[in-house]
Amino acid sequence: NIRLGEELVLPSNLYIWATMNTSDQSLFPIDSAFKRRWEWKYIPITQGKDRETGKLMQWSIEAEGVNYDWWSFLEVMNKRVGDITSSEDKKLGFFFCKAVNGKISAETFVGKVIFYLWNDVFKDFGAKATNPFAFKNAEGGWVVCPFSSFFDPYTGEINLGQIHGFMYNLGIIPELEPEIQAA
Repeated sequence: NIRLGEELVLPSNLYIWATMNTSDQSLFPIDSAFKRRWEWKYIPITQGKDRETGKLMQWSIEAEGVNYDWWSFLEVMNKRVGDITSSEDKKLGFFFCKAVNGKISAETFVGKVIFYLWNDVFKDFGAKATNPFAFKNAEGGWVVCPFSSFFDPYTGEINLGQIHGFMYNLGIIPELEPEIQAA
């Protein structure tokens, strides 16, 4: 219980550990203040590990029964983000979105990952081969797919074909069932 005018004393062995994303533009003044006052340690983006077993997590993006390896997607996408933006802050970490039972649903993938990439990373880079939202049209020119193309225009449901096209455009192949992969 501290009363008005009393001094609050914190123990010298109290540490507050926190993480922050410096690309949150609305927090720039706070980020700058924290950077001046706190020590920083760079931690590279790595594949997540299970806390109990220490084994690498094998998450996948699930689109209508077709699965894409989450870590493979992150490696490809983060290279593209780094190449086009020259920014570490825009890259995706392993825990950018949450998997349920090792699966990231198509809805979560589009609503969180695709929305972030389209809106905050690539929307101003135009119809170029380096933009993962750019596709070649029938005439051989480049066009940028709008974010709305990831949804059915009549039902608002996720356009799974657009997810598959996006992954194909990135060179990410679906995971194969174990028995097919073994064959």
